[in-house]
Amino acid sequence: MSNSTPSTSVVMNPVAIITGGTQGLGFALAKELLRQGFALSICARTNRDVEEATQKLSAYGPVVSFVGDIADDDVSRELVEGTMRAFGRIDAVVNNASTLGTLPMPGVLDSTPENDHAVFSVNTLAPLQLLRKAAPHLLNARHGLVVGLSSDAATFGYPSWGIYGASKAALDLLHKTLAAELSATGVHVYSVDPGDMDTAMHRAAVPDASGLADPARVACGISELFAPLTGDRPFPFSSGARIRVTDAFALEVQA
Repeated sequence: MSNSTPSTSVVMNPVAIITGGTQGLGFALAKELLRQGFALSICARTNRDVEEATQKLSAYGPVVSFVGDIADDDVSRELVEGTMRAFGRIDAVVNNASTLGTLPMPGVLDSTPENDHAVFSVNTLAPLQLLRKAAPHLLNARHGLVVGLSSDAATFGYPSWGIYGASKAALDLLHKTLAAELSATGVHVYSVDPGDMDTAMHRAAVPDASGLADPARVACGISELFAPLTGDRPFPFSSGARIRVTDAFALEVQA
């Protein structure tokens, strides 16, 4: 379901899709990319969140928005098709939408099949389905970019984070494999570990956490990956890299 009335002309700006773009890092990255000259397509599950985010983001640049669960195949199809109707191109896809699943998060042996399925459906399978739909348009772009938001839970065995971490580890591998399969094209693929941020999602998981990073500063660091889409700069890392945002809000490749 579209939540805005887009134009139907092909824009000159590079166009990025950001799932979960109404709050936290997704919203911060959306604002940063608009400042850099992008046009944006965002989606989230709650109509009120989408309306509020769209109103705020529209002050920075062109935005089209959609309401729905990205794990729903019809929603991801409408997201891609609606973005093409609005802007006539797709240059980047940011797989940002995530779920923690049942709270408090259960241990691996205490989780349920329903929780396992819900977490993997949003965090792993939904990004995969979205990329399959967006891929033809990314391949038509002069430069294409796929960014998957990961987590340190994907590489460390934190108690109670196993189901979420496994879903992110699977997403990392899908992105790394996609990078290899698209190595002869102009599409770059990255996984990004943004670190622990002051977001509603992190507070839901760890209510008493402190020293969390500002999502706006993290987004500023991540936005460097998108610079080649607005000019003649080369991509800063090899496609398939897993990148970590450091405490200085710079980017470094993880082995």
